[in-house]
Amino acid sequence: MTDNELLERIRARRLADLSDGMDALGLVNAGTMDSSMRPIRPGIKFVGFAYTIKLIPAQKSAKQCSTIEEYVKELDTWCSDTYSFVGGLKNGKAKNKVVVIDMGGYPGGVWGSEIGAAMMKEGLEGVVIDGGCRDSEECNLEGVKAFCTKRTFNHVYGRVVNGGINIPIRCAGVTVNPGDIICADEDGVLVIPRNRAEEVLKFADFIHADDQKKRAQHYKDLGLKPDKSLGEFGRS
Repeated sequence: MTDNELLERIRARRLADLSDGMDALGLVNAGTMDSSMRPIRPGIKFVGFAYTIKLIPAQKSAKQCSTIEEYVKELDTWCSDTYSFVGGLKNGKAKNKVVVIDMGGYPGGVWGSEIGAAMMKEGLEGVVIDGGCRDSEECNLEGVKAFCTKRTFNHVYGRVVNGGINIPIRCAGVTVNPGDIICADEDGVLVIPRNRAEEVLKFADFIHADDQKKRAQHYKDLGLKPDKSLGEFGRS
């Protein structure tokens, strides 16, 4: 199965089906991020391969600036380090990727309206942050797809620095390796190990169809009009 085929099949399943598939393999809670990981607005969902980033507390203080020019220079220098991960997402490299950032829950706004729009242009599927998002109103107007554990107005300047790119991280209670499959919807975020994904799908496909069949009968008994969630069982 190609990567594209795998993602398309996973996108066709609910997180509930996929989580149950993980359970069937004995991976109970292994990929379930903490419930504090929430979307910045209702209706956000995405699936993609993890592009992992670790940000760590800064060991130096921000400089007191006396001019705008001095501040801009300091900010650019700081951000060139903290946002060095952006280089690996340009020129088509963001396709089918989800950025996963481990900030240890620190409330620094690593994702906001400018970087959110820039990464949308690159085709990024979404971002999952154990830390902060800012510019909430603008991000939502732009359609930025982000999950985070903190909401803030703070920048990352003077607060966190680069701690590694495409390395194993710990995000909202779950170990995430580069290339793991990140699934997000309004119920939360699930991490599926890449090497177990096809096994998970085998169970998830059965679970999904069985659920549709049973709910189709409930719809009939209740006199409800079939909807798309019943799939082929809504047409009989």
